[in-house]
This record gives sequence, structure tokens and C-alpha cells, in this order.
Amino acid sequence: MRVFVIGGTGFLGTFLIPKLIESKHEVTALTRSNEKVSGLESLGVNGIVGDLLQPESLPAKIPSQDAVISIAMPEIRPGRISWKRIRKLQGQTKVFFSTSITIAEKCRCPLIVTLGTSFTTRGEETADESWPIERFGIARVGEHVDPLLSEVTSRGSTPLIQMLPGQIYGPGGLFKRVMYEWMKKGKYRVVGSGDNYIPRIHVADCAEAYVKVLEKMPAGERFIIADDGPCTMREFADFMADCMKVSRPKSIPKFVIRIALGKLMYETVTMNCRVCNAKAKKHLEWKLKYPTYREGLPSAIQKLEEVSLLARLTSSESSGDF
Repeated sequence: MRVFVIGGTGFLGTFLIPKLIESKHEVTALTRSNEKVSGLESLGVNGIVGDLLQPESLPAKIPSQDAVISIAMPEIRPGRISWKRIRKLQGQTKVFFSTSITIAEKCRCPLIVTLGTSFTTRGEETADESWPIERFGIARVGEHVDPLLSEVTSRGSTPLIQMLPGQIYGPGGLFKRVMYEWMKKGKYRVVGSGDNYIPRIHVADCAEAYVKVLEKMPAGERFIIADDGPCTMREFADFMADCMKVSRPKSIPKFVIRIALGKLMYETVTMNCRVCNAKAKKHLEWKLKYPTYREGLPSAIQKLEEVSLLARLTSSESSGDF
């Protein structure tokens, strides 16, 4: 199958593209960098230079495709986020999605889009795909996307499949730059009691779900991509600290986060979202390598420690310490 990947050089993309190639798909990937084109081509990928935020930079003619996968999102850095910043991110996200839709329409093929799990559950409630996505906290960046997707569905121009991943963890991305690095330095904190549930998924299992969607191509469907074991913020953080052999993170009062980081980030870190992945497992025949964080975290941390050790050795060699 000929697959066009948007966002293929990001964290999820670096796991997805090798899986697509391994599954014998013919992959084309969009990147803003000529340098990254060479890296993609070394993997057997057809690299195309272009910027989603500048649709005019895209080639006038894109090779015929059987599917377009869009996993690109604007970078959201940790810390206080103003409403001004959110509005800018909303505009960028809208352009990302509208350009992805245009590419799929030009290629006359299905579009697989990435939205994320943004549900509000209470107590032991568990959300499934029938629940409406709620736009609160950082998820507000997607407020202008929902009408776009509804418009595409109503006019029937492009078959849509919606992927709703939980928080993606693994050896890279924001997980490495924020949670892993902060945990290692003793700076990571759990908000309040940390008893709120956040969906999680290992990056390798998330990538596998996209491969399975390509095989089934269930147009019009949406799938929650999360692991089998709902876990709280405190459970995840404590187990991660144990795996890293560092002290378990301290708690920080909710009101401090509300004052220091503002309403938007407060809503994000205190969200309660328990989800069910039964539909994806049944309809996509998706099997998880890491069913819960207890299997996935040790693997991710081991990879990160290996990379860190290699970096230290390389640095020592270049400085003449050996």
C-alpha cells in the first residue's frame, strides 16, 4: 500500500515509519528539512520537503497514495500557557488539519487523523469512542478541528478514520525531555494526591495501531489507543521512579499549580480520564507488546539509560578522558 505520512520525523513517526516499511508498505513522508530527506531516503522512504503551515510550499503534484496518515501537531512546551499562545496554537492546528485534508483529497484516498483522548470521567466511569471529545486545558488547541472534520464527513470527499491516543511514552519525545529528565534531577512533582487517571500508551504499541488501521481501513470509525491498565498519575510516577532507582516524586498542592501555571495547564494536569481500548483491540486485531505501564516503563527507561550512557562515553572519548 502507498502511504503518505505527515509528521513522520517526530517521536511517533520515528517508530511508525519503520513498522510501515517492515509491513511492506511504500512510504512517502513530508518534512520541512532537506537534511531529514536524506535520513528518510536511507530508510527507503520517499522524502518530500514542505511545511504544513505554508501550504504553498508543498509540491503541486503529490504521488498517488492509498492512504494519508496525519500525526503532526504543533509543539507544546511544558509550563504556563497563555490564552494568546493557545489561540496561536489553535490557528496552527487548524492549518495542519486543513492541509492534511487537502492532501488526502488530492490523492483521493482515506485520511487517518490524530486527535487524542480528551474525555472527562468521574469515579470509576470509563469512556469509550461514543463519548464526545471535550476541549479543556491543552486540548483546546483542537477546537477548530472538529468543525473541519464534520465538514469533510458531511460532503463525503475523503473517508476519515480518527485515532485517539493517550499520552505517548517511550524512549524520546516529551516523555524524555520532561518527565524522564525532571525525574532524574528530582524536579518532577505530582499534582495533589495524583489520584486522577490519565490514559497511557507506549510509542511502539501506538505505532502498531496505525499499521493495523491501514490493514483494516475502517472508514468513518474512531479508535481509542491506550493500554489495558488505567493508572493514576501517582501510580505511574512512583513506578517510574522505582524503575529509575530515584526517590519517588513529592506532591505539590493543586492551588500552587493553578497560580504558577495558570488555568489551562491546571486543567490539563488535573484531568481525570479513564478509557477503554476494547474497540481497537477487537476491530483492528491490535495486540499490545506492553499491555500496561508496568511492562512498558522498564523497557523505555532502559533504552533511555543506554542512550545516556553512550552519550557520556562519546563525550569522554572526545575530551580525551580515555
